Amino acid sequence: MKQFRTFITEARVTKASSQAKRLGLVGDGHGDWYDRQGSLKAKTVKGELKMFGARGGEEDEKHDSDRSTSAVTSAGKNAGPSLASKARAIEPTLPDAKETQASNGDTKAALDQMSRDTPLTIAFDKFDSPETSDNILATVEEVSGGEFYYIFPSRDSNIEELKNAYPEISESIIDDKNAETIFDVLQSLNENGFDAINIVVRSSRAKEISELALQQNGTLYTYVMMNVIPVDERSIREQYLAGDIFKVGSVIESNNRTGQVFRRGANHLICMDENKDIFRAWVSQAKEVDKFFLALDF
Repeated sequence: MKQFRTFITEARVTKASSQAKRLGLVGDGHGDWYDRQGSLKAKTVKGELKMFGARGGEEDEKHDSDRSTSAVTSAGKNAGPSLASKARAIEPTLPDAKETQASNGDTKAALDQMSRDTPLTIAFDKFDSPETSDNILATVEEVSGGEFYYIFPSRDSNIEELKNAYPEISESIIDDKNAETIFDVLQSLNENGFDAINIVVRSSRAKEISELALQQNGTLYTYVMMNVIPVDERSIREQYLAGDIFKVGSVIESNNRTGQVFRRGANHLICMDENKDIFRAWVSQAKEVDKFFLALDF
């Protein structure tokens, strides 16, 4: 696993999608955003999230006397101009009740599956050592796949120090006195629309956190998927010297080269790429990857 400071990259999400996901909305890939019940709640317009049938920020402009729906900008922004003056009244055709129920059921199932495919990733830890912090935060970045994530330090952590140590992600580090336990965190996120989650924790607490989180699922909160991901607390060098990483036969990446390890040095690896060219990689600059290589034959 590479060090976090060399791993972190700029978030690759648009402003609209980031806002929508913070509100617990799921996109259809065409600019429309739905809630967990399958109702259309927002649309991406010119990179901005436009909400439907809601009040956000200041009051919307006055509606026409025969209109009750307007569009507003996303949470925290002033309301945009009403669409009522531009929209023509359309008489709705009400579908059959059974068809509606079936459609809603299919939509909810699809949304649940989308939630499982794109879960929110969080970390919950006390962040009391640089090695553990680096490992946890690198794992969060890797698991989230470039999507936004949240870091929840325990209340006895030095949160300001953590933010200063990782300024690139300081906005993702949550300092909330109400986020005291894993229950508080999961309940708050669930109430804000998230129902599938990856929880990154240090390995020594993984079993405890997993049991606690599952204990209240269906009571304090309801998640369709909960995945607890343990992270080794040891430094890369400690893991390497113990023989737990970069084993002979494993595939690594280092400095834009990929190869299979066939010899382990004190602080470096001797590797062979697919063209059977030999190269050296420093342990501190390498990371293991999932890639098929033919067995080495010397």
